[in-house]
Amino acid sequence: MSDDKQTLEDLIKQNLELTKELQQQLHSVRRYLFWQRLTSIFYLIIIIGPIIIGLIYLPPLLKNAVAPYQALLGGDKSGGLDINSILNGLNR
Repeated sequence: MSDDKQTLEDLIKQNLELTKELQQQLHSVRRYLFWQRLTSIFYLIIIIGPIIIGLIYLPPLLKNAVAPYQALLGGDKSGGLDINSILNGLNR
């Protein structure tokens, strides 16, 4: 009986040590995953952010940049290039 009790105590101690080790590993894995998610969100903002800002601010800037050349491009004539239709196409 005493021998069984001793082996059981040894197994419980070993189990506790392994459990503590697993908790430490799990903590480091969770921390790694957190930083990976944060980094991927940061990269997404870095890539998508300028595209959205460009879609918002580019059409008015193009209108201002092309306005002096409107007469050369044909202006409102039916045969000329219609810059408004081009800019409306960019807005879509």
